[in-house]
Amino acid sequence: MQSNQKLRFAGDVSIDKVQIITPTGFYQDITAQVLNIQFYEDIFAPFITGSIVVKESFDLINLFPFVGEEFLDLEVTTPTLKNSSIKGKYYIYKLTDREHLGDKNVVYQIHFISVEAIADMNKKVSKTFSGKISDLVEQFVKDKNIGLESDKKIIIDPTNNNVKYISNYWSPVKNLNYLCGTAVNKNKTPNYVFFENRDGFYFISLENLYQNTVTSEFVYDKYTRDKLPDGRDIRNVNEDYKRILEINIPVAHDYMDRLRNGMLASRQFSYDITKKTYNVKNYNMLTRFKDQKHLNTYPINSDKVVFRSNSTIINFPKNYGNFTGYGDVTNAQSNQERISTLKMAESNKINITVPGRTDYTVGQKIAIVLYRVEPASKKDRDLTDKMFSGYYLIAAINHVIDREKHHCYMELIKESSQMDMNRNK
Repeated sequence: MQSNQKLRFAGDVSIDKVQIITPTGFYQDITAQVLNIQFYEDIFAPFITGSIVVKESFDLINLFPFVGEEFLDLEVTTPTLKNSSIKGKYYIYKLTDREHLGDKNVVYQIHFISVEAIADMNKKVSKTFSGKISDLVEQFVKDKNIGLESDKKIIIDPTNNNVKYISNYWSPVKNLNYLCGTAVNKNKTPNYVFFENRDGFYFISLENLYQNTVTSEFVYDKYTRDKLPDGRDIRNVNEDYKRILEINIPVAHDYMDRLRNGMLASRQFSYDITKKTYNVKNYNMLTRFKDQKHLNTYPINSDKVVFRSNSTIINFPKNYGNFTGYGDVTNAQSNQERISTLKMAESNKINITVPGRTDYTVGQKIAIVLYRVEPASKKDRDLTDKMFSGYYLIAAINHVIDREKHHCYMELIKESSQMDMNRNK
């Protein structure tokens, strides 16, 4: 579908191309046989995954034959949107739920993943690496020998520290996850993640994502259509795209989980078997909050929250002098803050369903507007639910597409609040 084709309604979609390609180059276009597409991204996962439900009578499993060595060429667009299609080549790794229908048709589900995942599963790297962390990342994504062999765009958030370590037959992704765990950004915040979205691969701190511009706003209200001065109703597609169709808040807050997992505070015992020494370090989330960058203004807890540093005990080894010229090569100094900030990132989570667009992707910063459920009075001027409204990151998204419509199921996270929790304390 061309980008200038008319957009009929919020959630309109065009399945432009679905092709299965064999390793020998033979391909079969199955666009007309597709019943459903799911395209999944996660900020805490390295690769895009998805599935397609197909109904066909070609007997493809015998025609190719179809044995798990094939690729999927996919392109899905939202009419009128330019340069925002879901497209790419993916590896088909599984076929499930095959059922025979009475009219000589079969229906089954094809599961696919980014082709880089296959390179990752087939490589184990044994080598010493050293240097600035952000300088090491690109070779684990691009390199033909030790990397994912990817030609996709990679966005790298510059780091503030160096590293030296041995990759003990680790895969490229395991190396990248190790670098995430050790990396500290220019603001000395250690909450890096590695993930893939529609734009490419990201090695980036959550703090960097928090500072992005807002890409979309979603509202949960009773809006249906615009009212014209003459009393008529008219559909406004742009306003329809802003509407939350369904919303779910699985856990509003869990104090015990936050305390148990080191978000609020922790005490770390670091011991060094080379120097025969150990030290103790206490950490709490409020100490560094003002120095860190956040989605919203205030902490998610008041300064009266009950915690003790020894509520979470961390035993952490140091490795001093393992390499000549290097001191401790572990992330002992930043480990507690990383644990806290990653847990904080997921401490407020909501799930929403919205009309789908192909330009929605994980890592985007969005605004959510919810309204209080209490009865409104004439004195009320601002009915916004300050507890759950605010800026969020899209942490996971499932594009669910059939031949008629496109929905996006989003998991949103935020680590801060619009509401000052100390206001009534």
